[in-house]
Amino acid sequence: MKIPSSTYRLQFHHGFTFKHLNELIDYLEDLGITAVYASPIFAAVKGSEHGYDGIDPRRLNAEIGTMEELSSVSSLLRSRGIGWIQDIVPNHLAFHTDNSWLFDVFERGISSSYAHYFDIDWDHPFYTHKLIAPVLGQDLDACINEKQIELELNPSGFSLKYFNYNFPVKMEDYPVLLEDCLSEKHANLITALNELISNTDCTHNEWLENKRDLTELLHSPNLLDAISTRLKAIMQDKELFTELINQQHYVLCKYSVTDKQLNYRRFFNINALISLRMEDEQVFNDCHQFVYELYKQGIITGLRIDHIDGLKDPVEYIDRLRQLFGEDCYIIVEKILDIKEQLPPMDIQGTSGYEFLSYTNQLITDTQGADKLLSIYQQYVPQEKDYHRTVYDNKLSNLENSLSGDWDNLLRMILSLQLIKDQEIELQKLKHALGVFMAAYPVYRSYDTSFPLSIESQQQLSDAFGTALKYEPSHEQELHLIQQIFQPGADAAETAKHLAVMQRIMQYTGPMAAKGVEDTTFYQYNALISHNEVGDAPCVLGISVKAFHEKMQQRIQYNACSMNSTSTHDTKRGEDARMRINLLSELTDDWNQLVWECRKLAEPSRVQLDGKPAPSLNDEYFLYQTIIGSLPDDLIATEEYINRAKDYLIKALRESKLNSNHVSPNDAYEKACLNFIEELLDPEKGFLPLFTAFVKRILPWSRVYSLAQLIIKLTAPGIPDIYRGCELWDYSFVDPDNRRPVDYEIRKKLVAQLKDSGDEMVQHSSDIMSPDHQLGIHKLWITRKLLFLRKEQPLLFSKGEYIPIYAQDNDRNVIAYFRRHEKEWLLVILPLGIVSGEHLSLMIKLPENAPSRWQNIFTGKEVNGATMNTTELYRNYPVAVLRANISAV
Repeated sequence: MKIPSSTYRLQFHHGFTFKHLNELIDYLEDLGITAVYASPIFAAVKGSEHGYDGIDPRRLNAEIGTMEELSSVSSLLRSRGIGWIQDIVPNHLAFHTDNSWLFDVFERGISSSYAHYFDIDWDHPFYTHKLIAPVLGQDLDACINEKQIELELNPSGFSLKYFNYNFPVKMEDYPVLLEDCLSEKHANLITALNELISNTDCTHNEWLENKRDLTELLHSPNLLDAISTRLKAIMQDKELFTELINQQHYVLCKYSVTDKQLNYRRFFNINALISLRMEDEQVFNDCHQFVYELYKQGIITGLRIDHIDGLKDPVEYIDRLRQLFGEDCYIIVEKILDIKEQLPPMDIQGTSGYEFLSYTNQLITDTQGADKLLSIYQQYVPQEKDYHRTVYDNKLSNLENSLSGDWDNLLRMILSLQLIKDQEIELQKLKHALGVFMAAYPVYRSYDTSFPLSIESQQQLSDAFGTALKYEPSHEQELHLIQQIFQPGADAAETAKHLAVMQRIMQYTGPMAAKGVEDTTFYQYNALISHNEVGDAPCVLGISVKAFHEKMQQRIQYNACSMNSTSTHDTKRGEDARMRINLLSELTDDWNQLVWECRKLAEPSRVQLDGKPAPSLNDEYFLYQTIIGSLPDDLIATEEYINRAKDYLIKALRESKLNSNHVSPNDAYEKACLNFIEELLDPEKGFLPLFTAFVKRILPWSRVYSLAQLIIKLTAPGIPDIYRGCELWDYSFVDPDNRRPVDYEIRKKLVAQLKDSGDEMVQHSSDIMSPDHQLGIHKLWITRKLLFLRKEQPLLFSKGEYIPIYAQDNDRNVIAYFRRHEKEWLLVILPLGIVSGEHLSLMIKLPENAPSRWQNIFTGKEVNGATMNTTELYRNYPVAVLRANISAV
C-alpha cells in the first residue's frame, strides 16, 4: 500500500481547475508534498464552490476540467512522486433536476429505474407514491400567481421551469399538453407517445431512446407554434395549470414545509441534498464505477470518505469498498470522535484528522488559566445551565425545528413494525421520549449491526438513557419502551426489525449532533472560542502533557495512518487564529482588563432592542475574541478585513439562533451588531488601539505556538495534511471565508527564495517579530524542512516509535518526545506556558539508550550530552527538532 508521507488539500471549482493544479506541481514538489488531497471532482450543480452537491458520480465536473486534463495532470504528479487522495461523497447527491437519476424519478415516479437509489419513503401518508419537492420560495399558489413557474418544451421534453429547476412533466400528461396540436399527419408522434405511456416495463435505456425519438418529433417546425400556443393557454387557465402541477410524481412546495414533514432523507437538514441508499449493491456499484476506473488507471491512489456516519451500515460499506479497491488502496474516513471515543473497527487506514486537531489544540491551552477564563466568562455572561445541558437542549431544539419531519418518520417506522405494543401509551409522549433519547446520545452514532451490542455501544446507550431520564424523569415509561428497541427481539424476524430501527435512528443522531453542537452550541458557548471547533470540545479546556502523550501512543497503535489536520474546509477559524486565542488562557488578568475596558468604551455603541442590549453580552464577548484571533499581522483593519468580519458575524449570529437565525433573520439586531463591529474596528475610535496593542504583545508567543503546532503535526504519529494556503499564517474565518483564493504566486516566490538561500534566509531573520514573519516564512520553512525529512526517512514516521520525555520537576512547560526507528532518532522539544517564561530554564534528561550527539535541524548547532537545557536550546530559535548523529549511536 502506498501511504503518503504528507497531503495537501485542494478545493476544486470553476475558479480552481485541473489547469490551475498543473501550474502548482513544481511548487508542491518543492514543498515536499507526496499526495494531493482533492475535494470532490465529479459532476456537480452548476457553479458549485465545493463539489459536495454532486449530480452524477459517473463523470467529471466539466467546470473543473476534462478527462484528458485530469489524466495529464495526474501523470505529471506521478512523475514527481505525488499521489492523489480523492474525496468521495457516498451519502448524498444534489436534489436538483440536473441530477439525471433524480430527474428520472421526477418523471416516472415509483416506476423509475432509480426510485430505489434514493432514500425515499414512497408510502408516506402525505406523499403516497410521490416525492416532495421543497424548492419554492413561497406557496405554490403564490408562485403561480406571480408566474414564477412556466410550462415549456425543451430538449428533454415538457417541463415545469422554476428558476434554475426544470421539473419534467410525466408522460401521461402529454396528451393534455398536445390537445388540439396534433392531426393525422402526426401519426408517428401519436404512436411514439402511446408506446411510451403504455410500455411501463421497458428498460431505462429503451425509455430514453423512445423519449428521444418523441422529443425530436415534438420539435418539428410545423408543431412548435401550436405547442407554444397550447402551453400559454394552459398557464393562463390557473385551475388547469394548478391541476397539472399537482398530478405530477412530485409535490412542488415551499422549502419550509420540510421543517415539519418530508419523505426523503437529507444531508443534515439541507433540502438541496438527497441521501442515497448506499446499502443497495446496485447503488454502490453505479456510484463507485467511475472512481474505481480512475484508481485502476493510477490517476488516484487513495480515498477519503465524506460523512460516513450518514450511511445505514458504515462497516458494510467499507467492506464493499475494500473488496472493490483491494488491500493496496489507502482509505480514510471523515469521522468526528468524542474526546474519549475510539474509531470503530473498520478496514481503513484512519480518519481525516479532526481528533488530532483537538489533541494539539487542547495541549496548547493552559489548564489552570482556562479555569480562570471560565470564571471570567461566567462573570460577564452568567450561565443558566452547564455546557452539557446546552448541547442537549440545542440538539433537541434542532430536532423539533428543522428535523421534525424526520422525527415523525422515525416514530411511524417504529409503530409500523409494531416494536412497541403498549396500547395505553400516548404517542406524543413516546415521540418526545424518542427525541430525548437521541438528543442525549453522547457520540455521533453506533456502528453495530448485530446483537449483542459492543461494550462501547452498550455504555453509550446506558449514558444516553441515563441522561434522558435525568432531564425528562416524567418520560420514564416511554424511555423504557424506546430502550427495548436496542435489545434482541423474540425471534430472528423480530430482531431484524429492532436492528433496522436502530440503524435508522443512528442515521439521525449524527445530524442532530452536527446541527446541535457544531452549528449551534459552538456559536453560543464562548468561554474560549478556539475550542469551538470540529472534533474539539469547549467543555474541556486544556489537557496535560501526560494525557497528550497517551493520546499519541494510542494513535500510533490504532490510527497511525490517520491524517494530522489542523485546518480543513470545515474548521471554524484558521489554525493560527486558534493559537492567538489559546494564549488568553495564559493572560487571564490582562484579558479580563481588556474586556472590562472595551465594555466600558462600548456603552455608547450598544443599543437597546426590546429592553435588551444589542449586541448581547455573549455576542460582544465572542466578538472580542474573534478580533484577537483574526486581526492581520500588520495590525491594520482594512476595508476588506472589516467586510469579511461583518460577513462572518452575520453567519455566527444566525448559527447561534439566540438573537437571529437563518430562517427568520432579526434585521434590527444584526444591524446593531454590524454597527458595533464597525465601531470596534474604526481607527478613529478608542477600541482598535486596545486590540492592536494586545495583539502586538501576544504575536511573538502566538507565532511560537503556531510553529509548535505545525511541528507536532509534521512529526507526531499520523500523516500531516496542509490545508490549501496554510503553509503561511492563516487567520481566516469559517467557510466560505476559508475558501477564498490562495495567492500561490507569493508562495512560489518564497519557496524559490528558500531553495536558493537555504537556512541562511530564515536564520538571518530569526527574530520572531521580523517583517518576514508577517507572511509566515518561518512556517513555510519548517513545513518544507520537515516534509523533506519525512520523504528522506519514511520508516521513521510510518513505523517509528513514539517515546514521551518529561522535563525534570516540570510537567507543564514543555512537550518533548522521540520518534525512533532502528538507528534513526528524532527529538522534538517544544515550549508550553511561554508567557511565564518557565519554558526557558528546563532540564530534560534523555533515556540511557538515547544517542548523546544531536544536531538541531533549525540552527545547525550540535548538542551533546545526556541532558537538554532549554536555555541553550531556544537561544537562537524558539522551537527545537534535533536529529541524532547516526554514527554516534
